[in-house]
Amino acid sequence: MHDHAGHGADPGTAGGLCAEGLTRYRRAVVKGCTPKEDVPDCLLRLGLLVTPPDDPDVLVPVAPDVALAELVRPIEERLERQRGDVRALTDSFSPVHAIYTVAKREHQGWATEIHGERVIGSTLAHAVRSCRDELMTVQPGGRRLAYDLDDLGHLRAGVHHRALFQHAARSHSATLRHLGELVSAGGEVRTLGHVIDRLVVVDRAVAYIPGAAGDDGRTSALEIRHPDLVAFLAQVFDDAWERAAPVLPDAPRADVADVADDLRRATARLLVAGHTDEAIARRLGISRRTVAGRVARLSAELGSGSRAQLGYLIAMSGMLGDGRA
Repeated sequence: MHDHAGHGADPGTAGGLCAEGLTRYRRAVVKGCTPKEDVPDCLLRLGLLVTPPDDPDVLVPVAPDVALAELVRPIEERLERQRGDVRALTDSFSPVHAIYTVAKREHQGWATEIHGERVIGSTLAHAVRSCRDELMTVQPGGRRLAYDLDDLGHLRAGVHHRALFQHAARSHSATLRHLGELVSAGGEVRTLGHVIDRLVVVDRAVAYIPGAAGDDGRTSALEIRHPDLVAFLAQVFDDAWERAAPVLPDAPRADVADVADDLRRATARLLVAGHTDEAIARRLGISRRTVAGRVARLSAELGSGSRAQLGYLIAMSGMLGDGRA
């Protein structure tokens, strides 16, 4: 019916009618036409006034429904083309989705969740019995978990077992007996003030780490077989092992000076970091009462009158041994 070329590719984005445009359009509808002089641009942009084929000097009004349809039609055509593009893209991704699903199903063994202490215990026992060369274990806390590894048959089979515990294990009788048994059977045992969470690495091929407890209170673990992840966890163990103090076969109870100093520094470092006594006890695997005693001794030694002042005095004393004040 009329041509909107030259009025812009997307007239709807430029706004609606101005007040003058409304007045001029009403006048054109009443009179049937209007002179071209000083016509508001919004009327031309929205196609509400057009030039009739028999009189180029005037503009005639167009019904709003017709003008709107003319404006909307190219937009709807563009949307339909875009919907077609979406459908084509979706169809092209169908084989990709299929390949991804199959690949994930085939490699779901890279990480497997294990639920329940009994299942975790039997899984770990089987993994240790299957170990051929090297076993790395980390046990945080001063006490052993219910599903700790008690069978030392793997050591008699020539497996090199390195076990990492917290220093707190040296003062817990049941755990200490276990350390002595490991050492006597040929394993290596070392302790640190603070270790990473529980970890078992078998032949640098499979690793076990703890999972989150479920809503029903059950524990869980994760079996990891991805080579890069297992290699990373083994490296984390090796780094911690280098910093740990050995438990000697002839004196597993020895309260060696470096162990005592390490515990003292660990307590001081966590205190400076702002942890409460309860949090420090949890991370070091000792009782809250023991932590309170250590904090009291540090306060007396440094002449502190408050916990905040104690943290400052510890940081300034060089006790942490990290070169920072």
